[in-house]
Amino acid sequence: MITRRRALVASGLLLAAPCAHAQDVRWADWLGTYSGTARFYRSIPLEDIVPPPTSPREEYDDGRPFVIQFTVRSVDGSPGVWLRIDSGPMQTDELGETMLFGPVTNGVAMLRSADARALPRSASLTVRPNQLGTEALFTHADGSFWRRYFTATFTPAGADVILWVFDATGTRARTWRGSTVRRV
Repeated sequence: MITRRRALVASGLLLAAPCAHAQDVRWADWLGTYSGTARFYRSIPLEDIVPPPTSPREEYDDGRPFVIQFTVRSVDGSPGVWLRIDSGPMQTDELGETMLFGPVTNGVAMLRSADARALPRSASLTVRPNQLGTEALFTHADGSFWRRYFTATFTPAGADVILWVFDATGTRARTWRGSTVRRV
């Protein structure tokens, strides 16, 4: 049971706490098209084994680089991301995929609409001061699913990218890393 004194002190601490401030995100600085390459980085097992193995099994994928392109834009004041990936299990079709999001609230926006051959079941956009990321859930024809994360950390010349794919069974995360250059 909370004593009256503890409740009074706790409420005073809340009043003395500093006000929260929104993160400074310069969305207009990110608008544009980015092109580059990514290559396989590593595969991480997500197996629930007790006790965990001292050296977990890693799978190595093809290390050849592949093309990645993305565009950040604003459509009617809301963020939009077009993404084209030329290889790997998260490969998009040749036209890429466009995801339009609702308003960004507390750094997160939910999918408003998508234009792609394989439409995501759900997706979200996460925004930080120098970074944006999308998370999309896709369904295979057999009803299983896979989840793809795309993160772009903006640099003066373009953006460093990381792609994560989680398989349908949830036992493995595969990652690719690369760099892109902003095109004018």
